[in-house]
Amino acid sequence: MLIAAGGTGGHVFPALALADELMRRGHSVAWLGRPDSLESRVAAGHGHEFEPVPAAGLFGKRMSYKLRWPWITLRGAARACRVLRRRRPDALVAAGGFVSAPALFCARAAGLPYFLLEQNRVPGRVTRLFAGSAKVCFLTFPLVEPIRAACSVTGSPLRPALAAGGRSDDGRTVLVLGGSGGARVLNFAAIESARALPEYHFVVLTGRRDHKLIRSQDVPANCELVEFTEAPEELYRRATLAVSRAGGMVLSELVVFGIPAILIPFPHATDNHQDANARHLESVGAAIVLDQDRLPGLTAMIDELMSGAERRREMSDAAGAVGRPDAAADIVERIERCLAA
Repeated sequence: MLIAAGGTGGHVFPALALADELMRRGHSVAWLGRPDSLESRVAAGHGHEFEPVPAAGLFGKRMSYKLRWPWITLRGAARACRVLRRRRPDALVAAGGFVSAPALFCARAAGLPYFLLEQNRVPGRVTRLFAGSAKVCFLTFPLVEPIRAACSVTGSPLRPALAAGGRSDDGRTVLVLGGSGGARVLNFAAIESARALPEYHFVVLTGRRDHKLIRSQDVPANCELVEFTEAPEELYRRATLAVSRAGGMVLSELVVFGIPAILIPFPHATDNHQDANARHLESVGAAIVLDQDRLPGLTAMIDELMSGAERRREMSDAAGAVGRPDAAADIVERIERCLAA
């Protein structure tokens, strides 16, 4: 099996969970991604063979970057095709990010069966481009609008430590999550809320980019700063309430742990997909959505939810009802059945 995924943690960590599950079930796995990248480090750290492939995104980039894009993409496609010819995989699984595109192009041209993972309710451009020929497109949440493809809502693959869920929170811990790269506006807002609400303990996952900047601020004693973690389950177990961006991966983890959430979608996300993700959890009663331009109201909203144990229990139950802790095993079983047919 060949796994293609890269870019942010929202693509890389579901791919890792799926790769681990494939290996547990006796499959040989190789990972295709960009050299010197998050995916290359993650694959190496977990013992997966890695095939470096040049790749570059196009949308939202500077003109100088766009001018280089065709050359980088052609190099990536040529490299991906060589990998497919050499390894002769039984199938390709693409978990998103622009690095998936060269491998998918080659797989489709060669008639190789391929499967897609889509973490968001608004499909990314790679998914939209290749979904029509995919064997199955595995969805984390129901799509906002259907696409012409064989789709199945399975949830997002999670590592066993995350899929196990379970919390033992103290009723006073607010976990603030800005995504794999951190979110500066949430970091600063968390400090302000912690200062205004000294009776609660705030755990802020700052991200590596802004950790020094945030640490240099006047951080109150009830605010714990975490730069990065490869074991987010340890933070989830402590959380009474989460304040978070709304990427598909983090929402999959929050619902499995049954954590009530205030979701603040990144307003510049491609196709506004984070807002669509957040609105889905709000519609089932698992979260409250707060637009970023209303961020000054965050402190009051935190205080209201932290003071309302019954409301949090209802939100927690709603989150647990849509959690899919067995997604990785379910997806691998479906892939196996599809290839055996």
